[in-house]
Amino acid sequence: MENIAIQTSQNVAIEQPVASIGERIGAAAIDYIILAVYYFLVFYLGDIEEAPLATLLFMIPALFYHLVCEMAMNGQSWGKRLLNIKVVKIDGTRPGFSSYLIRWIFRIVDVLFLFGAISTLVIIINGKGQRLGDIVANTTVIRVEDESFDDSIFSGLPNNYTLKFPQVSRLNDTDLATAREVVEFLKESIYSIESMEIAKKARKAIETKMGVQSELGNEKFLKTVINDYNYLHSR
Repeated sequence: MENIAIQTSQNVAIEQPVASIGERIGAAAIDYIILAVYYFLVFYLGDIEEAPLATLLFMIPALFYHLVCEMAMNGQSWGKRLLNIKVVKIDGTRPGFSSYLIRWIFRIVDVLFLFGAISTLVIIINGKGQRLGDIVANTTVIRVEDESFDDSIFSGLPNNYTLKFPQVSRLNDTDLATAREVVEFLKESIYSIESMEIAKKARKAIETKMGVQSELGNEKFLKTVINDYNYLHSR
């Protein structure tokens, strides 16, 4: 499985696994099955001869299925969610309406034209998991791990937990996401030299923003910041 470096707001590149062509085709197949069921209900259970205008109106939601799903489900359609893949921005920012809209518009060429052959070819040649719509929108589709540090680190802080760095109030959700991704990357890479260097850069960037200097090790500092942020924002 190929990886792609996602640039975070702290100017730290985090390696993420790119969704395979098989996963993307599988997600698309699930989505089209959902749409096919919807079309069946509209055409065969509705009275199209008696109320053609009403039937056409019921078809409109299906046209915007991917756009609405990706906006409402943080870069995922139902097919993508079932296969644990999602749309992300390569520069590390959160995809917005314009990104999803561009992907939706280019879907006509990428996916529907020649039955997805163009999309598959571009993804293979591009090497970053991008179809034409992704290239224009500066997005890609990555694989989401089933279990992540993001899920575990925010559960079960002890009742008597003591805040270590009140300065975490200067951080935002994007900063915290960077810290979580770096800690997870450390674990997944078995503390390789590359991951240790990334952790060092992330730690310095967060220390600078917080205005602190700590004697803790890189990983311990990042975990403490995550716990403190959680503690501060859960009160």
